[in-house]
Order: sequence, then C-alpha cells, then structure tokens
Amino acid sequence: MTQHEKIVKFLESGKKLTSNRAKSWGITKPTARIAELRAEGYSIYTNRTKTGTHYKLGKPSRAMVHMAYSVAGNELFGSR
Repeated sequence: MTQHEKIVKFLESGKKLTSNRAKSWGITKPTARIAELRAEGYSIYTNRTKTGTHYKLGKPSRAMVHMAYSVAGNELFGSR
C-alpha cells in the first residue's frame, strides 16, 4: 500500500490524522503527502490546535466549488 493509499484509507474512516501518527507508519513528510493528495482532488482540511496539527477529510464548501469553477470552468466539471 502506498503512502497516499494509507492516508486516504485512514481519513475515509472518519478519523483525524496527526503528523506523528503518519510518521509512525513510515510516511515521510506528511505535510507534502497531504498537499499531493489535495492536488489529486481530495478535500483535506488542516486543523491546528495547541496540542498539534491534524488532518481530516471533508466536503468542499459551495465557495470552494465556485472558486474552482471560476478558475477552470466547464473543463474541470465535465460540462460541454
């Protein structure tokens, strides 16, 4: 299983992923892996608290969808 697959499977279970947990699985540079997954279209949110940073899979807001449509237009959403 790839690093990306491990992260996605964990996040899809509804749990929050910390950098320390990811590193304990042998995932190098968790922040970079999260950025790569976002570039692939996963809606992953970062939450920073006093105890650390964690990541959670979310649903994009209407504002995010609107912005994506504004930038990429019909090509991104498959309309012709």
